[in-house]
Amino acid sequence: MNYPVWELSMGGGVLMAAVSVLHVFVSHFAVGGGLWLVLTERLAIRRQDPELRAFVKSQSRVFILVTLVFGAITGVGIWSTAALISPHGIIALIRAYLWGWAMEWVFFVVEICAALVYWYGWERLSARTHQAVGWIYFVSAFMSLVIINGIITFMLTPGEWLETRAFWDGFFNPTYWPSLVLRTFASAAMAGLFTLLTAAYLRRGPARISAVRWSAVWVIAGLAATGAVFQWYGAALADALPGWADQAAGALPVLPTVLSLLRIGLLLGVLVALWPLSAPRTWNPLGGWLLFAAGLAVFAGGEWIREAARKPYIIHGYLYSTGLRVDQEPEVAARGAGAFTRWRDPAAATPAARGADLYRAWCQPCHTLDGYNGLRPYLVHWSDAQITEFLPRLQHMRGLMPAWHGSAQDTAELTTRLAEARDGREAVFPADAGEAAALAFDLHCGLCHTVDDYRPLRDSLAGLDRDELDADVLDLLEDYTDEMPPYLADGTERTHLLDFLETVASEDDDDERSES
Repeated sequence: MNYPVWELSMGGGVLMAAVSVLHVFVSHFAVGGGLWLVLTERLAIRRQDPELRAFVKSQSRVFILVTLVFGAITGVGIWSTAALISPHGIIALIRAYLWGWAMEWVFFVVEICAALVYWYGWERLSARTHQAVGWIYFVSAFMSLVIINGIITFMLTPGEWLETRAFWDGFFNPTYWPSLVLRTFASAAMAGLFTLLTAAYLRRGPARISAVRWSAVWVIAGLAATGAVFQWYGAALADALPGWADQAAGALPVLPTVLSLLRIGLLLGVLVALWPLSAPRTWNPLGGWLLFAAGLAVFAGGEWIREAARKPYIIHGYLYSTGLRVDQEPEVAARGAGAFTRWRDPAAATPAARGADLYRAWCQPCHTLDGYNGLRPYLVHWSDAQITEFLPRLQHMRGLMPAWHGSAQDTAELTTRLAEARDGREAVFPADAGEAAALAFDLHCGLCHTVDDYRPLRDSLAGLDRDELDADVLDLLEDYTDEMPPYLADGTERTHLLDFLETVASEDDDDERSES
C-alpha cells in the first residue's frame, strides 16, 4: 500500500468483485432463506411431520451462521474495500443516500435479533409465536433488499436524479422495479439451491423425499421467474441507457456470450432441478454441489453484466470511476488534469515521478499493468509517440473510458510513466503469421473498431489492394477525422497489420465471387 493510495497488483476491481459477489449472494440467500424457513416450518406443522420440522430447525442454525456471521463480515468487507479503492464513490453515495443506509441498518439489526430469537425459540415459543418471529426475520431481510436495491440501481440508472437531486427520484429510478422483482425471485431460487444441497445429506426416508422435492420446487419456480423477469429488466435498462448494449458489446466482446450463457444457465438449472423433483430418491450430494455452483456462477454473471453496463462511471452520468464528476469536466479540460490530481507528491522532481502520480489518479482506478485490464501487453508494442497520440482520444476507444483532460505537460509526464512501465521488455509478435496479424490489428485499429460488428471496417476496406491500404489508409488516418490517431508503428507491425487488412479486404471480394 502506497499511502494514501491503495495499489493492488490484481486490481481493485477484482478484489471488489470477489468480496461483493459473495456478500450479495449471501444477502439474497438471507431473503429467500427467511421465506423458505417460515413456509417450510408451516408445511411441516400442517403435515405433522417432525422430521421435516427437524430439518427446518437445522437449517435455521446454518442460516444464522451464513447470513448473519459471514454476511456481516463480508458486508463490512465491502465498505472497507470500497472506501480504500474508491473513496470518492463512497462519499458520493453517503451524501446522496445517508438516510437510505441508515434505514437499511435498522432493518438489518431487526433481522439479526429476529433470527437469533427464531433459533433459540424452537422449543421455547409456541408454534404461532415462533412463526411470527420467522415472518419478522423475513420481512426485515426483504426490506433491506428493498432499500439496497434502490441504491444499487441508482448507481446504474439515476434517472431524473441527475436534474433534481431528489432522494426519491434516484431511489425509484428507471430500473428499480424490474431489478427488485428479479432479485426477489433470484433470492427464492438461491434458498432452494442451498436446501436442495443440504437435503441431499439427509438419511433416506420420507422426510428426505419431502425436503428434496420441496426445495426443487423453489429452484424451478425461482429460476424460471428470474429468466422471465430478466427480459423485463433488460428492456428497462435499454430504455434508460439507449445504445448501452451495442456500446458495451463493442468494449467487451465477451458480453453477448455472457448474456447467452446466463440464459442457458437459467434454463439448464430448471431442467436439472426436474431430476430431484421427479426422482428424489436418486438425488445425491454431487448433484447438489454442481447445481449450487452453477447457481453461484449465474448470479456472478448477472452482477458482472450490471457492472459492465455502468462503465466508465461509478454513478452513471454523474461520477466517473476516476472520481471526476461529469460537471467538473469543463474546468478540468481548461486547467488540465494535473491541477485536479489528488495526492500529488510535492517532492516529485522528474517527469516519470510526476507521471506516476497522474497514473495512480487517472489510470489505476480501472487498470493494472499485468492483471485485470492490464496495460503492459499494449505498452511494450507502443512507442512514446503512439502513447502520446492515444491519450487525448481515450473517450473514442471501445473501452468505454472517460476522456483524458491533461495539458501538454500532463500528457508528456503520463507518457513517460507509461513508457517506463515497459520495463525494458521487447515487442515480440507470435511466430504464426495469422496470430501476428491479428495482434497488430488489436494494437491499433482494434482499440476502436471491429471487423464486422462495432464500428465495422469491412465495408470501408472492401476492394482495396495492399498498396492502397498502405498509402491511402494507414498514411492518411489522421486526415479522416480528428478522432483517429496517426499510424506510427514500426515496419514490423505495419507489415503484420497490412496482412490482416488485406485479408479482410479480399474476403469481401471472395464472398462476392462465390455468390455470383
